Amino acid sequence: MADEDKYVLRYEWERGQGKIHQRINDIDNKHMSLHNDLKLLVTRLNDSNDALIKSQMTTNETLNKINDNLTGFNDRIKDVEYTSDTTVKRLDTIESTVSERKKGNVQIWVAVIGAIAVVIGGAFGLAPLFF
Repeated sequence: MADEDKYVLRYEWERGQGKIHQRINDIDNKHMSLHNDLKLLVTRLNDSNDALIKSQMTTNETLNKINDNLTGFNDRIKDVEYTSDTTVKRLDTIESTVSERKKGNVQIWVAVIGAIAVVIGGAFGLAPLFF
C-alpha cells in the first residue's frame, strides 16, 4: 500500500491538468477582457482629447481676435485719456480766468461806487453854494 501512494492514477492526473489549463484559460480570458476594456478606454480618451484640441483651436482663434480688438481699444483709450487731460487743463485755466475777472469786476464796481459817492458827496458839499 505504501507503494500505491507514490503514483497518481491517469484520470486523476488528466483531471488535475484539465483544471490547471481551465484556470490558465480563465485568467487569460480575464486579462484579454481587461486589455480590451483598457484599449477602449484609451481610444475614448484619444477621441475626447482630439475634440478638446479642436475646440481649443477655435477658442485660441477667438482669443486672438479679442486680443487684436483690445489692442485697438487700448490706443483709443490712451487718446481719450489724453483728450480728457487736456480738456481738464483747459477748464482749469478758464475757471482761473473767470475767478480773476470776477475779482477784477468787484474792484471795478468798488471803484465806480466810490467815485459816485465822492461825486455825490462833493455835490452835497457844493450844493449850499449854488442854492
